[in-house]
Amino acid sequence: MSQTTQRRQHGQRLRIFLLAVISRVILLLGMALSCATIPDFRSGDDVLQFNLRLENPNNAAGSTCFCLQGHACDKGATARRHSSVMNGNLCAGDDNNTKQHIRYDWLDQLYSFVLPPITKWDAARMLTLSVDPWARYASLPFIEQATCNDVEDDATTCNATTADEFNKVLNRSEQAHAFLPLFPLIIRCTADFLINSIPHSFLPSTYEATIAFTAVIVNILAFAIAAVSLYDLTIFMSMRNDLATPKEDETSNNKTINYCDISKTTAELFCVNPAGVFFTSAYSESVFAMLTFGGHALAARGLYYNASSKMRNSSSNRSRLVSYFWVLSTLLWALASYVRSNGTFSSIWWMLIGIGQCCSYIYTAISAKRDDKVCIRAMTVKCATILCCHGILALAVAAPVFYHDKRGYRFHCMETNSSVFNKPEWCTQAEDSTKFSLYAHVQRKHWNVGLLRYYELKQIPNFILAMPVLLLSFGAAAWWIITSWNRHMNIGCDGADCKNSITLKNVFWWAFQALSSSSDSVNNIPSVSNSSQLLLGPSCLPYYAILAGFALVGTFVAHVQISTRLICSSCPALYWFVTILITSAQKNGKDNENHARRTRTTHLIWFYFLLYNILGSIMHVNWLPWT
Repeated sequence: MSQTTQRRQHGQRLRIFLLAVISRVILLLGMALSCATIPDFRSGDDVLQFNLRLENPNNAAGSTCFCLQGHACDKGATARRHSSVMNGNLCAGDDNNTKQHIRYDWLDQLYSFVLPPITKWDAARMLTLSVDPWARYASLPFIEQATCNDVEDDATTCNATTADEFNKVLNRSEQAHAFLPLFPLIIRCTADFLINSIPHSFLPSTYEATIAFTAVIVNILAFAIAAVSLYDLTIFMSMRNDLATPKEDETSNNKTINYCDISKTTAELFCVNPAGVFFTSAYSESVFAMLTFGGHALAARGLYYNASSKMRNSSSNRSRLVSYFWVLSTLLWALASYVRSNGTFSSIWWMLIGIGQCCSYIYTAISAKRDDKVCIRAMTVKCATILCCHGILALAVAAPVFYHDKRGYRFHCMETNSSVFNKPEWCTQAEDSTKFSLYAHVQRKHWNVGLLRYYELKQIPNFILAMPVLLLSFGAAAWWIITSWNRHMNIGCDGADCKNSITLKNVFWWAFQALSSSSDSVNNIPSVSNSSQLLLGPSCLPYYAILAGFALVGTFVAHVQISTRLICSSCPALYWFVTILITSAQKNGKDNENHARRTRTTHLIWFYFLLYNILGSIMHVNWLPWT
């Protein structure tokens, strides 16, 4: 890669980073303006709300209080919980509360204007878990202290009241289990760093508001890194697919320029994606996208280096280099799974890559007509080794969710005082079944998540909200399948009898070759007239498969309205498909009869992206249902 190309890519990375930051700031200001000017819709008593204490940062005694007892900023919180001496309305009494700091009224007013809109809906749970890490595992002594202070109370009444209160705490703890702990931990640790590094005069006046301010900073930076990672992923995927295309008229430099333009368009689409409000609020989508896209970018870089070395017949340090990138990718994806449970979908990527490599070895043996027993035995051992290694990597990606489930089971079923209070009913179910998932149980019990459980007449508006992203997702998967099938008919179909013939044998052979080509881009594929078509190349199979999987989950299992943020934070293939639609319209000449239709499609896509950002900044921050 020439120095000119590298400088061009570095410049585009910087512009994308700045665009991502600016887009978050603009959307945040829009959310704040909407929150300040439009009256809140009544959300209901069962919806958790997060109190920033900015309007009245005083404690019960009437004095200014930065940190309350029991919060993460309280250095004596652990001792207080064990001794049952704690009042959530009193100051913690540490140095942050006793020192007097100069306050700037304009800065306090700015925080009061900007921070409230990012605390709505599930953001309140994330912020609560950041402020109070014990909210996930509430302690029994605190409940006893709150309900049985009077020793004169009737013992039966007191125990019944305490048991009822304990059950409420267990329900809240179960609900908290649906939110994995890494994102609140990142927010809490970053807030502690800011408190110890920045003069308190420049921070919000309460610990709760400081946590919310930290969430804004973390999400803006994570979103910008995710945009750059998506740019890098698109660059290396395009170059890897291009290795397999015949080199005809275009020079290498022009192709590289096209890679940059395509990748830039993809990243720009991410910066204005329709779930933008969730990438700005105190949700975990930005951090999750950063880890997921970052892992994919590293994996794509390693696979490109491997493919280019194979093209040059150079094997020096190839395996070591690929292993280095794959280990880093697995680490990032495992962290993503500890942020959001849908990070486990990255396990599919590992399994498809492993299966594809096995198919590639089998295809090579079939092409060489090597069917002797020694070859078959060696191929069997190699495939078994590959599948075992990729299975281990897939399990490593999903391991944080299994650990989170196990930790929740230990707390609710083994660490609580079962001699006084009954264990949750699901503890018996978990003991009797190795397939029990606490996460799935909590989602089903508290949010009615499950196969076809959301198919009710009253949910039709939510299906309409999710329809655009689901149509794009299924359309992307279908487009890749059609492109792959046509590629199979052009160069992969053996014998004239299978041309344009959809038979079971032909479909099986197409699927086999598609898997084989997905892990070996050295196989020739037809040249493309539009470089964006490289984003439909054979090696993109795992990405479109994951996109289709998320679309199916959003349609049939999850709350359908979350499909927008679920897919926008997880699936690079969605942005690739939209990029193909947009660039195809731009490349077609005015005389093309399809130009008008493609232009309308492009306008509809941009309208959809921008409209959902505007509506989200109005509805979400005012406690109205949104995606």
